[in-house]
Amino acid sequence: MSKSYHRLIIIALVIMGLTAPVFGQNSADEARKHLVRGMVAIEMAKSEGELAAAAAEFKKATELAPTMPAAWYNLGSVQSKMGLLKDAIASYRRYLIVAPKANDARLVNDEIIKLEYRLERIEKVAELAGVWLVGTTTFAVSVNNAEFIAKGSVGTDGVTVISDGGALVGKQGRTPRGNSEMVFKGRINGFSIKGMRYRGPFTEGVSDCTIPGDQSEFTGTVSEDGNNITLNFQKGLYQADRDAGIFFGLDSCTGVTKTGDMPQTYVLTRHGGVPGKTDSAGKKLKNDIGLVGLKISETDPQLIADVLQGLPAAEAGIKIGDRVLKVDGKDARGLTIQQLVGLIRGQVRKSNNLR
Repeated sequence: MSKSYHRLIIIALVIMGLTAPVFGQNSADEARKHLVRGMVAIEMAKSEGELAAAAAEFKKATELAPTMPAAWYNLGSVQSKMGLLKDAIASYRRYLIVAPKANDARLVNDEIIKLEYRLERIEKVAELAGVWLVGTTTFAVSVNNAEFIAKGSVGTDGVTVISDGGALVGKQGRTPRGNSEMVFKGRINGFSIKGMRYRGPFTEGVSDCTIPGDQSEFTGTVSEDGNNITLNFQKGLYQADRDAGIFFGLDSCTGVTKTGDMPQTYVLTRHGGVPGKTDSAGKKLKNDIGLVGLKISETDPQLIADVLQGLPAAEAGIKIGDRVLKVDGKDARGLTIQQLVGLIRGQVRKSNNLR
């Protein structure tokens, strides 16, 4: 059990004597019982996620004894540790109302300021969700509180292919073929991001070799204006060897070797364009489905790049980062933007074909 949890109990015992209760004795006794139960719940908690029981007890104490300072203070402290920042701010403010002359009133007011700042940062971070670009590669970014996830298809990045054609032809480098997904998963603290990067295994098309998955830690930063995300990591380098064979069709994979690691930096920039808008020349965007309220990614036709609120797509629950798999039973994979837009125009229905 951490010292901060024990501190809640000590503070509660001190605060309980600050203000005499103005409610009935029965309510006071019952409220005190729930206050003590909350302290025990804190002692028993093994992690911040197990503080819900303590919060419930303190909440009950505030309902039975609305002017009990200790109940409001401890409720605010537990809510803060649980990440319920708005609730914590409200509880602390209530504490200052019922105990305006408390010795720690100024410290509690400072804590409210800190929580308000944290809340502002979380709300700012939430605005990062959407479609971003690394060059022409699209990454779908999602943010849940402080959890950051970015997913994108990165092709054969980091893979080389060597084809052995025997004594007559010799060894030659070939352009690799294939596609792999890269995922960045971490947590945001202020303008900094830290976590793990994963690239899934995939089959390289020229050698028919299976390239193993690759992972490493990553660090990142969000620009002050929120328009750029920089991710730094170590990328694994792999060589796929291919025996070209004597006759056509007899080529085969002879092995995959990890040849090293190299530092890599991805700079993500916001994907431009808004549904229903025009480009700088005043022309309608080709990948905009105005009546439906969708915009399709220019570099990945299956990816939903933007959703306009108040139109059928948003009302159906479609979100930025969803992928179009089928439209009216027709496979959407391999279609051009123009073909896909032509199929989607009309009433949109949310179904298992979007994920």
